[in-house]
Amino acid sequence: MLVPMQKLTLYALKADRDALLLALQKDGSVMLEPEAGTKALPGSEKVSAQLDKTGQVLQFLVQNGAKNPLFPQKEAISYGNFLKETQEGRQLTEKLDTTASKIASLESEAAALRTQAESLDPWLKLDIPLEQLSFTETTRCHVGFLPEKELPEFQKAISSLLADVSLYDLTQDGQAMVILAYEDADNEVKHLLKEHDFSEAVLPKRSGLAADVRKELLQEAEEKESRITRLKEETRQSIPQKQQVELYYDQLNAAHDRLQNGGVETVSAFKVQGWVRKDRVQRVEKVVQGVTDAYQLTFADPAEGEIPPTVLENGKLVEPYESVVELYSLPKAGSIDPDLIMAPFHFIFFGMMLSDAGYGLVLTVMLYFALKKFRPTGFARQLAMVIFFGSISTILWGAMFGGWFGLEWKPLLFVPMKEPLKMLALCFGLGAIHLVAGMLVKVYMLFREGDIVGAVCDQISWLIMFLGFFLMALVPGPVGKYLAWLGAGIIILFGGREKKGIVSRLLGGLLTLYNISGYLSDLLSYSRIFALGLATGVIAMVINTVAQMLWSAGPVGIVAAILVLLAGHYFNIIINVLGAFVHSSRLQYIEFFGKFYEAGGRAFLPLALRTKYTDITK
Repeated sequence: MLVPMQKLTLYALKADRDALLLALQKDGSVMLEPEAGTKALPGSEKVSAQLDKTGQVLQFLVQNGAKNPLFPQKEAISYGNFLKETQEGRQLTEKLDTTASKIASLESEAAALRTQAESLDPWLKLDIPLEQLSFTETTRCHVGFLPEKELPEFQKAISSLLADVSLYDLTQDGQAMVILAYEDADNEVKHLLKEHDFSEAVLPKRSGLAADVRKELLQEAEEKESRITRLKEETRQSIPQKQQVELYYDQLNAAHDRLQNGGVETVSAFKVQGWVRKDRVQRVEKVVQGVTDAYQLTFADPAEGEIPPTVLENGKLVEPYESVVELYSLPKAGSIDPDLIMAPFHFIFFGMMLSDAGYGLVLTVMLYFALKKFRPTGFARQLAMVIFFGSISTILWGAMFGGWFGLEWKPLLFVPMKEPLKMLALCFGLGAIHLVAGMLVKVYMLFREGDIVGAVCDQISWLIMFLGFFLMALVPGPVGKYLAWLGAGIIILFGGREKKGIVSRLLGGLLTLYNISGYLSDLLSYSRIFALGLATGVIAMVINTVAQMLWSAGPVGIVAAILVLLAGHYFNIIINVLGAFVHSSRLQYIEFFGKFYEAGGRAFLPLALRTKYTDITK
């Protein structure tokens, strides 16, 4: 359900601001919102920069061998100890940041030295020191590359000038060459070089022969790389102290959140505003009273035009499916939370799409131990629980369909591949119930808003017509036909009621009736349940068939068959779990939500102790 929200406004003395923000953060019930004139508290920029630096240091440790698990095990720490800034963490962060900067600088220098050394490769046979490749009083020197295709014509043209050409290695940049020309002929030489696309070489500003300079550059690069290796080894020795940096990061993150919204202030007082759950109003007031008596605290329902944040609250079995809604969009404040109605359908559709009891059993066991070991929290835990519930559904549906690792064994209902029409009928039947549930939710919303005409003419009329079609197909007699005509008549007469004129209204009603094709399209979408279930079974059967063929090929074949079974079924589980989740969610987003859902809600993000690496025991 959607939790009612109230607007909070707090006036208090600036002297109590830090203590109040700290107490509100510990409680975690108030989402502060900036208003015109709101300023961040002094020191927020410094803390933000330090937080970024600490995050980079943690990444630096991971790059140098520290573990970075998907679900890190949080270290327990008391609230009192958490508030004490860890000097060890700060000092280690500064030390590692300095080390990271040194390594980055040395890597850049070493790369530049090696690049310079590589630039000398074409000139290793050059018997003139590099410092002498320059202009004199009577000569000019040009060092560079000429495209290979231009070489014959260039040599022919320059032979008539007072210049000497020495050729060296052929590279991808062209033919390496040195041209020595008398000063009087230099203008003609430069014109000739430009005409043939000559490019000047950039040589290191060093003294000595190219081969000696190259050796010197490589030696310097190796020395810098050796220093990098030593610094990285020092970094790896700091990995056991990584928890200190992680604690420091969480402390900075908490301080950063507190400092972001200092409210609007005068010389001696300040004001902050935000949102709080209606059921926690008294709790928040007690928190404020525990800090100071000099305050004014008011709570009010949202004013017209104000959009409060959305808070979802459901029971243990439904709460994980909030993640499915969040992946789409939170419901708009004042609308309806679809989780309670959506959860059973998502559970059913997931199991029907995976539809192999063996796969469900493996998935259930794996997820159970994974949840016990890693203990994910927040959105990750909700998502994992959705898959866990789906695996239980898979066991149930797999047993009903007789699917066990691609083998057929004692189906309790029927085998979809042998009786596809029954499976399609089941899919369409569940789909029809799903669509009707969405329409009934819309009826409820319209009645709640007082729009009885809209509920009857836009929703109930369709339900009457569909009920008529159902009775026409299954129940003898004219009742079904009369109901269908009644529903269609209401749609035609009132579907275009917003238009002016009888003719326009009737035409609008006929166009509204044409939307029956949309309902048919929605119903046909549920055939994907059969398609995905069929894909899971067929792939599993192919894996078993290949393994069976290999099994008869002797010892090597038996080993290969076992590998095919393990790898093949593992791949089939992973790919079809992904498909089952995506497509069962899609049926909620498009077909179900399309009937009533009002998206556009914003998340409720209270000022709270959000830690990534530590578990605070209050």
